[in-house]
Amino acid sequence: MIEFYELLDDENVPYRCDIELDLIEEAPQEERPWLLWLFVKADSVTEALETFSSDLIATLHTSLNAVFAGRVMKEGWAEFYFYAPQSKRFENISSEVMSLHGGYVYERGSSKDTKWEMYSDNLYPDAYGLLSIQNRHTITALVEAGDELSLPREVEHYLFFQTKSSMERAIAQLASHGYAVKDYATDDESDYAYGVVLLKIEAITPDLVEETTTSLYESAIQEHGLYEGWSTVLAGEDNGAQ
Repeated sequence: MIEFYELLDDENVPYRCDIELDLIEEAPQEERPWLLWLFVKADSVTEALETFSSDLIATLHTSLNAVFAGRVMKEGWAEFYFYAPQSKRFENISSEVMSLHGGYVYERGSSKDTKWEMYSDNLYPDAYGLLSIQNRHTITALVEAGDELSLPREVEHYLFFQTKSSMERAIAQLASHGYAVKDYATDDESDYAYGVVLLKIEAITPDLVEETTTSLYESAIQEHGLYEGWSTVLAGEDNGAQ
């Protein structure tokens, strides 16, 4: 599944990264030790670039058995990364695809990356990136259902901890920020056996959600716990979305 999220460069300018998330479950793949990269001049994500991307991914998979790892949109370039069994024919095949789409100013290359360090260290999102992806999906579902995000409503947040005392310390700290306990959960088979559902009345605009979830994630981490996301109801209705 290809997802996208935003990062900040050294000057705090946001840029976009598209990532094939499912690869993390089997990375690195011994049969695909070669990292292939192609950078093409592109200022933004356009329909033409998306068509080219789809064609490039499909062609390299068919011709070289290459898998798409990710794409970074940064400083006027679209950086494509693939893993393949070998690098032969990459230059010819990528040139053919580019020529079919009117040609691009480009840079490209290949190198051995048997540990898939480019994928795991540079492309795959950190906890904040994964949280932003989850937030976007939940908000999109609500918008598609006709929600008005700026209207306050009950929002549930889910946190899990390794010990009961850690959970209680987090609850006490978050109570001062307006969070109330709605329910508890236990899972004796998990290392994070102590769970709590916290409730707060709040709006769910993207900026507010990012601020809230980042704060809760960091509060959980302080107690060596996990923040597992949020859910809510449509403003003024009883149907849930999460």
